Amino acid sequence: MSSTTIILISEQGAVSPSQPSVAVNTADAVSFATGDGSTVYLFFSPGAASILSPAPASPVAVSSTPVTFSFTASTPGAYSVYLETSATAPLPEFPVAPSSTLALLTDLSNVTFGVVNPGTKGGVTPPPTSDS
Repeated sequence: MSSTTIILISEQGAVSPSQPSVAVNTADAVSFATGDGSTVYLFFSPGAASILSPAPASPVAVSSTPVTFSFTASTPGAYSVYLETSATAPLPEFPVAPSSTLALLTDLSNVTFGVVNPGTKGGVTPPPTSDS
């Protein structure tokens, strides 16, 4: 029986986990906590929710106090969790490929980094040039 702690960091609207996945083994535990005191929301796939105890509600709010779950099965399945900064985040579809790991996913489709200018190629404003 082992235990894995996942530290979550929220920056500019994206959440990064301390590792990309966790092995799914009966009676092993996985804990989630934020490293910066922010609140992150966990959205478990139906497959993942079915093998976790206690059964997670959707979404699960996580902050600096760890939230811990135990695996109740070891069989491969479609196990994943999206990490979001908002409890109302629109989620893409969960992956359906069977695996023996719980994949920790971040949806970057709604995240903007830096200054975005939709009127330029690529959406990024280039730095000004010098008129020497």
